[in-house]
Amino acid sequence: MAGHLPLAGASRTLRTLLLDRMAQDGLAVTLSPPDVTPSEAAGLRVNLYLLHLSPSPHLMNLAPRPDLQGRVPVRTPLALDLTYLLTTHAADEVAPGAELEAQAALADALATLHEHAVITPAMRVRRTGVVDAPLGAPVMDLALLGQTERLTITLRRAELGELTQIWSALNTSPLRRGALISVSVVELAARDRRPAPLPVTERRIHLQPFAPPIIGDAWRTGVPGERRVRIGDAVTIEGRNVTGLRTLVQFGDLAPVVVAPDATGTIITPAIPDDAALQPGVLALRVIVERTPEGVGGGEGKGLPIADLADPPAPRHLSDTTVLMLIPRVTSAAVLPAGGGLSARVSVTGERLFAPGAATLVTVGDAVAAVIDPPLGTAAATPASIQVRLADLGLAAADAAGQPVRVRVNGADSADAVALPS
Repeated sequence: MAGHLPLAGASRTLRTLLLDRMAQDGLAVTLSPPDVTPSEAAGLRVNLYLLHLSPSPHLMNLAPRPDLQGRVPVRTPLALDLTYLLTTHAADEVAPGAELEAQAALADALATLHEHAVITPAMRVRRTGVVDAPLGAPVMDLALLGQTERLTITLRRAELGELTQIWSALNTSPLRRGALISVSVVELAARDRRPAPLPVTERRIHLQPFAPPIIGDAWRTGVPGERRVRIGDAVTIEGRNVTGLRTLVQFGDLAPVVVAPDATGTIITPAIPDDAALQPGVLALRVIVERTPEGVGGGEGKGLPIADLADPPAPRHLSDTTVLMLIPRVTSAAVLPAGGGLSARVSVTGERLFAPGAATLVTVGDAVAAVIDPPLGTAAATPASIQVRLADLGLAAADAAGQPVRVRVNGADSADAVALPS
């Protein structure tokens, strides 16, 4: 029910209970301030006045529950404990015997609330003529039927001073006989709701016993034992447990590529791609194997094997990670004379010769010089072309002729046999 209805529903429930179960049939039960006489009250009556309410300390963390439409409140319900002032009023307070009649009505009402201290949805109206509750209807108001807790009624202890303060606050009525009644708990459900997740209609239990793929060794294809590789090289992998539905190989953080292991577990990868994410230095390599899942799914009994179900998931098993060294490739080298504002220098061409932020060294024979960025007396460095000054190498052009040239980028040395022309 809407969050604003249960509070009034609790008052209607108490009124229905008293009208239906008090010994004095036909006695009026009103829901008015005790200093107000309702226009329809003509005789002896019992009055219930909602005096105070407070949060219930026991249900402050109650979890939201879905309603009959499967919607879940966005907030937990507000659980409240209510305090009612129960009084009785005679038709003529100064008439002989009026006080005794009012006391008898008070005792009747208290006895009824004590005998029915817990109101359950199963309690039904027994009498005809009860206000807003036909014969056979639930005593509990409809606004409360969906809440977690039943209504519990207790007589609250109240000192004379507390009652005196209550009646003094009413200001227009003298102190009368009465009692404080506690009612707990009333839940005010949140009005904003969201759809509830669908319940599980089919159980599936996945069990995946497996032996993980293991890389035994890896090298540049065609050169057993060589773990230095370049862009465009293929890699040979020897491993165990590398077969399944699909086998993939991953270089660094690139997307895995599909490979085909042979019967011995040997894999030859495609060429290492020319991707900017792969730069000279340590290159991680691992194998990924997708295998047929195992398990059961369905309802009662043993269920069905997962392989018989539609679109079963294919779990991936990852190998250990092995590392290779991605090195630069040197294709040619030459000595360039000074001119055009540039110094005499050695020019080297190839692949992956320069990466911003990574140190690049050029070795000519036994002489070493760093590629300067920004350049000083040389052309700007690119991944395909770098230059160092002969002065930085400490060599003359004649001394450099015929010397082997190597390049180191980010700690990775080239492996190409290239010499400067004589």
